[in-house]
Amino acid sequence: MPINLQMGVFYALLAGILWGIGPLLLKKGMTLSNVSAATLIEQCVSVLVLGILAGLRGELVQLDFASKAFRFFALAGIIGASFGKIFYYKGIDTVGASKATSVKNSSPLLTTILAVVFLGEDLTLPIALGVVLIVFGIGVLTRMEIKGEGRPNRLIYFFYPLLAAICFGINPVFKKMGINAANLPTLGSFTSQATALAVMLTAGRLLKIKPKWEPIPMKSLVLFSVSGITEALGSLFTFYALSYAPAVLVSPVWRISPLVTFVLARFMLKGVEVVTLTDGMAASLIVGGIFVLSLG
Repeated sequence: MPINLQMGVFYALLAGILWGIGPLLLKKGMTLSNVSAATLIEQCVSVLVLGILAGLRGELVQLDFASKAFRFFALAGIIGASFGKIFYYKGIDTVGASKATSVKNSSPLLTTILAVVFLGEDLTLPIALGVVLIVFGIGVLTRMEIKGEGRPNRLIYFFYPLLAAICFGINPVFKKMGINAANLPTLGSFTSQATALAVMLTAGRLLKIKPKWEPIPMKSLVLFSVSGITEALGSLFTFYALSYAPAVLVSPVWRISPLVTFVLARFMLKGVEVVTLTDGMAASLIVGGIFVLSLG
């Protein structure tokens, strides 16, 4: 596809909106279930949806396990869609959807650094300013008072969301490399999500994400499944965004999800999670930094 920055940003925005809704569905579902069930059900639904779409678009028959594109798509799935997602969902379970999403969405920091080092991008003043805003936003979150008996210290409390941020920071670089090798966005999304599912069913045991037969309340099953659809479409739209525009531009744009999560959490998570004005200010700082980054 030719470079079209407007289309790239459009798809990135769609991905950000969908990924802002997903954590809220997971958090509500996890009140009656657990992280393992949420992760595996959502991932299975995501792979199923993307497999159907890849088949309908005629891209599935072009799957080549020996190709360079497949290797990059698979690496994106291993790093971002599997371990990044596991760390992210554990973060949602410990610090809540709004805080975990805000910290996780600091990932463009690492993406920008990798773009500068490996793709020859310039470190401009807007990029530097965006970095400062994002770091300050994370600082606001991590300095908040954590109440309640038996809570871990601040560093441990935000450990999983920070690990998720690192994984998701590396992820767009491999996605872009895969798209450059073979412009097959639906196949790329399906490959990354299917690889992630394979990792979760094996290495996920190291992080206590293990498949097992257990009763899942219907409400949780529905919420996890709908979240899987938002995850699938969000992933697909990121690949389309990368087909039209550079990673250094669209990767920050699809990280608008903290604001979507923050706004909707006040309505969807009443009685489940307390979302304060400080959370919103931190999310705004982080997304503001991401916006400035995109100007660089």
